[in-house]
Amino acid sequence: MAFIIPSMSQLKQLLVAHTGYSAWGTRRVLDVCASLTGEQLDRGLGASHASILRTFRHIHDGERVWLQRLVEGGSQRLPSDSGPEHSFEFLVQSWPELWRGYREWLESASDGDLTEELSTVLPDGGDFSVPRWQIVLHAINHTTFHRGQIVSMLRGLGVQPPNTDLTCYYAAL
Repeated sequence: MAFIIPSMSQLKQLLVAHTGYSAWGTRRVLDVCASLTGEQLDRGLGASHASILRTFRHIHDGERVWLQRLVEGGSQRLPSDSGPEHSFEFLVQSWPELWRGYREWLESASDGDLTEELSTVLPDGGDFSVPRWQIVLHAINHTTFHRGQIVSMLRGLGVQPPNTDLTCYYAAL
C-alpha cells in the first residue's frame, strides 16, 4: 500500500514531536503509578498483560526492541519471549535513556535513514519490510495503546489517571 507522506523534513519533525509526546504520556502515567503498592502494580486486573507492571514491562521491551532495530538496521528476528521482568523502579530509571535514544536517532537520521526499509522476521517465522519511519510510528502507537490500558487499570483500582491525550500534550508545550 502506498502512503502519501509529507516532505522528509516535515516527517522528521512530526516523528520527533510524537516521540516526545509518547515519553511525556508515559512519564505522567509512571508518576501516578509510583504511589501504588507493589501488590497493586502486579495485581491481575484482567486487561492487557494482566497487571500494570507487566504491561509497563511489555511497553518498555517493545520500545527497546524497536529502537535497537532502528539503530542496528539490517534484517533481524523479533524476540519470541516476553522480555525481561524488570522492577517498576528499573523501568522508571531506564526509560529516559530509551526516550533519549529515539530522539537522538531521529535528530541524526538522514532522509535515506528514514525511508530505508528494514526486514523483520516475526517470532512465527513470517517476515515483513517497512521503512524506518513506520517503525517509529508503530512504536509510538504501540505505547499509546498499552498506556491506555494502564489508564483503565488505574481506574479499576480507584486511582485517578492523568490526562495523556495528545491535545493535552500540545497545550502543555
